[in-house]
Amino acid sequence: MTERYEPIACAVYDVLEVAAMKQRRLTLTIDGKEQDILAQDVYARGTEEFLDGIDPATGAQLHVRLDRIERLYDHAENKAFIPKQC
Repeated sequence: MTERYEPIACAVYDVLEVAAMKQRRLTLTIDGKEQDILAQDVYARGTEEFLDGIDPATGAQLHVRLDRIERLYDHAENKAFIPKQC
């Protein structure tokens, strides 16, 4: 991706870190489409931040740049977050 990275809110980053530590199921909305993910790792590479996980339906590895997330739903907490509004 060549677009400039826009950092997400620290509170949402914290939610993602806990989800990765506990390998929680999340539903992400990216480009208007929902994607389930079993969160595994949240990290920075250079000036960009990413979430890695597994698609629970297919077992495929997923790699998501955090500023692409439009909405995040944490199934364990039964809470939704909109990163750009936090």
